[in-house]
Amino acid sequence: MNNPPRSRGKSERPAHPTKVALLETGRRLAEEHGLYGYTVEMLLDTSGISKGSLYHHFADFADFVESVQVEVYAESVRVDIENARVAFARATSKADFRRFILAVVGSAFLPERPDSRLLRASMVGATRGREQYRARLGAEQYRLRELLADLVTQAKARGWVRPEIDPDTASAFMLAYSFGLVVDEVTGHPVDPQGWQDLVMAFVDRVLLIQD
Repeated sequence: MNNPPRSRGKSERPAHPTKVALLETGRRLAEEHGLYGYTVEMLLDTSGISKGSLYHHFADFADFVESVQVEVYAESVRVDIENARVAFARATSKADFRRFILAVVGSAFLPERPDSRLLRASMVGATRGREQYRARLGAEQYRLRELLADLVTQAKARGWVRPEIDPDTASAFMLAYSFGLVVDEVTGHPVDPQGWQDLVMAFVDRVLLIQD
């Protein structure tokens, strides 16, 4: 399967004010009632926008609900991208870069992260049999993978990462060990955060980073 074109961390956002207002209302309703817990009547009543305007911008209500979910997913990706950029910008040595990776690993255990991961996982699971939805979510996730891959490439150029490491693969690994925690979290008995961080950092030190 071909990769989507590289986006350089950018994503097209809706520009028409009516469409933006509908999506913002949809996001608020989704937060309050769940991703599928609101109706078209609730949307129109809350937004004050006509049904004709709704269907001018969206093929049908299912298309609208899907678009709201993509917006929610895109926002979570945007936050991750911005946090990664800020943290990496402070790195001036291999030790700083290691601290950057440790911060990424540690952020997986912030109080809001389990809910965020579960939400993303539910959206990814809902892409089965819905190719357009999968492509739209995939494009957003690809932005994050691309950004992390670019940071690994920069780290390689600075002599911090082994030359044989593929940036895209390293990026996918960084995403997998965080996102994959959702599998453990549903047990109700999650692993010890410190043990998790120690294991990941042991891999980073022995496989990813150049040894002194």
